[in-house]
Amino acid sequence: MFEFRSLEVVHWDYWQRFQLPLDASVITVVGPNGSGKTTLLDALRTLLAIEDRDTARDYKTYLRHNGKGYAWLRAVVSNRPDRRGGRPFFPIKDEAVTLACRIRKRGGDWSRDYQIVAGDVPVEALEQGGEWLGVRDYRVRLAGAGLTRAICRVLTLEQGATDKLCQLSPRELLQLVFDVFEDKAVLDDYQRARSEQFDVEKEIGQLRLDLDALHVRLESAKMDVRSYEEGMALRNQRQRLQAEILPKVELAEQRAAIEGARPRLTGLRRAQRERERQLTALQAADVGAAALREALRQELDAARARARESEEAFTQARDLARDAERLVERRDGLARLQAERGAADLDALSRAVEQGRRRQAELKLEAEHDRRRGEEIAAQLAALSGGGRIVEPFERDFRAALEREGIVHRVLTELVEIADPQWAVAVEAVLAPYRHLIVLENPKHARTAWQLGESMQYRHFVVAERAPVERATRGSLLEVVRFSADPPAWLPRQLDRIQRVADIEAGSRLPKGQDWITAKGYLREHRGGRHIGGAQQHFGAGARQARLAELRAEQSRLAERARAREAELQRLRQQVDADQSRLLGLDAAQELVTRAAEFADAAVRLPELAEAAAQAAAALAQARAEVERIGERDKAEGIAAAERQAEIRALERELGEQRQQIAAERAALAQRILDYRRKRAQMPPAWRDAATLHAIRRDYPSVVVVKHELQGIDDKLARGGFVEDEACVPLRDKIAADHAELEATLRRREAHLERAKRITEEARGAYLNVLRATVRRYRKNLAALGELAGIGVDAELPELANDDVALAQAGLTVRFDFDRKGWIGLDDGEASGGQQVMKSLLLLVALLRDEDQPGGFVFIDEPFAHLDVFNIEKVGRFLRATDAQYILTTPITHNLNVFEPSDLVLATSKRRGGSAWAEPVAVLKRDRRGEAEAA
Repeated sequence: MFEFRSLEVVHWDYWQRFQLPLDASVITVVGPNGSGKTTLLDALRTLLAIEDRDTARDYKTYLRHNGKGYAWLRAVVSNRPDRRGGRPFFPIKDEAVTLACRIRKRGGDWSRDYQIVAGDVPVEALEQGGEWLGVRDYRVRLAGAGLTRAICRVLTLEQGATDKLCQLSPRELLQLVFDVFEDKAVLDDYQRARSEQFDVEKEIGQLRLDLDALHVRLESAKMDVRSYEEGMALRNQRQRLQAEILPKVELAEQRAAIEGARPRLTGLRRAQRERERQLTALQAADVGAAALREALRQELDAARARARESEEAFTQARDLARDAERLVERRDGLARLQAERGAADLDALSRAVEQGRRRQAELKLEAEHDRRRGEEIAAQLAALSGGGRIVEPFERDFRAALEREGIVHRVLTELVEIADPQWAVAVEAVLAPYRHLIVLENPKHARTAWQLGESMQYRHFVVAERAPVERATRGSLLEVVRFSADPPAWLPRQLDRIQRVADIEAGSRLPKGQDWITAKGYLREHRGGRHIGGAQQHFGAGARQARLAELRAEQSRLAERARAREAELQRLRQQVDADQSRLLGLDAAQELVTRAAEFADAAVRLPELAEAAAQAAAALAQARAEVERIGERDKAEGIAAAERQAEIRALERELGEQRQQIAAERAALAQRILDYRRKRAQMPPAWRDAATLHAIRRDYPSVVVVKHELQGIDDKLARGGFVEDEACVPLRDKIAADHAELEATLRRREAHLERAKRITEEARGAYLNVLRATVRRYRKNLAALGELAGIGVDAELPELANDDVALAQAGLTVRFDFDRKGWIGLDDGEASGGQQVMKSLLLLVALLRDEDQPGGFVFIDEPFAHLDVFNIEKVGRFLRATDAQYILTTPITHNLNVFEPSDLVLATSKRRGGSAWAEPVAVLKRDRRGEAEAA
């Protein structure tokens, strides 16, 4: 590192021209305020091309004061070899080097040029020529000579800032160290890169939002295109069906009708000939049977005459025998009544007859009720045995009304099957109120069904909304129920809310709001608990079988009761008849006396008359049998003749109809052929060949099918709301292209971002080693300077991690030990003013110390402000102990001890009134004996 030997200024601020010696280690610039102390330091900074100061004053400000168009700054600096033998301004090997800055006004603005030449070269010689450097190249040469950015950064500290370094926080101190040693710029670059990456991430996020929005637009455009294509396909299909398929099918139907009509006409003719042969045979058989029927009629007339004679003889004999038998029976009955009359109670017999007849009436009424109930049971058994169910009248009437309206429906009992018979009672109890619930197959019929329900006052639900059954909750009542079709949407939810429990004790342990039911049908819900179980069964195959068993058992009971009732009726009839006969036996004795002779004659003649009646009955039976035999033959012949006549008439009628039908079929066939040929002539040849017509009939069996499909397409077009604008296709392609391009751009940006983030993280992670080396170097410099000053210095290395937050919060903690009185921090309020200055100087000089390039120089404005004599001496000894060159400023009001460490004192003075230029700077140089001499 080089040091200053002399400085020459020409037209700098209010100084016209002078040259100052600077060949001392500690140089003090003294003068009143405003006399040019900082102006002199700014001249040195301008000569060194240092412009980082945060102040409004720059070199242009100083040149505008004197009105001259140019200025010179020239310094002679050392070029001594360092420990390795290298010289700062190599390849210049002279012991002294001239640094020159020429400032000129060009085009209304000031510009600078720099020179670095060997030896001590005056301004006039430099102005004659030489290699002039720009600011950037000049700075590079100075940096190679040891004027690092760290030194430049320290040289830019403002007046009074050097003794305030100890007031920095650990984080601010670490940032200053990084800034001085050129590391902060790198960290700022990394942070700037991270900020740019954050901006890119935000931009990518916005791109993702744009991509999502574009994706939504693309999907909407695709849906429009699909709608457009579907509509176009339907319209094209309709056009093809209308223009091509329908004519083909009509032609194919006409061809099929013609092809089918010819065999039919042939069959009709064959059937006609067969009927004609049958008619001829029947007419011949009828002529042969007419003579046989005439003979049978004559024979039947003779048999009937004989039968009439036998009947008259039998009637006479029967009447005589019957009259005699009745007289004998009358005699016996009167005798029996006469025998029983003495023990009879007339009132009791009358009451018995009345009670018997009343009981007979009750039993007959009961029989009529059982008969109607038996008919109902038989009907119900027939319905259940056929897989149906017992339908109550109101439900049957309502369902019949729905069927008349064409509303397809089912009853809930037809949909439900109980999987676990153990829980049949509970399921039946919960579903019992809904056993007449009607479920509609088509929700569109709901309004009509509800209108019917209102008019017929159907008091049960008619449901149109149905939904598939979701998975049942474990242990719920829904778990034991199976549905053969989708039930009402609310019913599975209701069953799923009810939990099955073993008993009431288990149910009481469930949460308060949980519904539950036992197997016996005790239900607990939000309204409370109640028993709803019963013996009725309505749902599932089990309910049907149970109902069948009940009906059959009731049918058996009715039959048993009917048999008992019939036996009782028989007994009552006999008893009533007997009692009534006893009541009628009051005049039996008188009749026996008056008709005794008649009764005796009848008893004598009865056997003979009975024998005669029996013989007459046998003769009559034989005659009737003969009549019946002959009548049967005649009847059979008559029936056969009638059948033949009916068959002959039917054949004649059928032949007439067949002749008419054949004529009509021939005319229709001829018309079909004409229509077929006319329609066929209007169609392209490719449409009318046999193979094409056969294939079209295979796909479309009839014109009705084609028209039905046309109607379906028209309905779809009417209800579909299809997009009709064909511009949706290029719009979709444009959006798809934009989407693909944006997606590719997003992928590229994301890939670039990830790569940049990885590179940034890796580079910053690697650079952390440089930062740690910088901190260790600074700590080493602090320790070395502390030994020189007799002050204990300890720096705690920060934890530097590759993380934004960790780097932003990292700090350098430095502690000092003055006079072995204990460690104190940077600005903890325990240090005196002098100790504060010493701490700041240690922190400042440590920033400049370089073991590889010793020496260098420092500009410090007023380092002795507010210091007492002892501290000034202490600071001075520290400055003299270091191997750097210090250029210090101090006001003239200070204690004279501030000059004690100085080898060279430069005294500035204010410009006198009326004078264009300020006085040159006075020089006081200490001789070897410590006495100052004026120059």
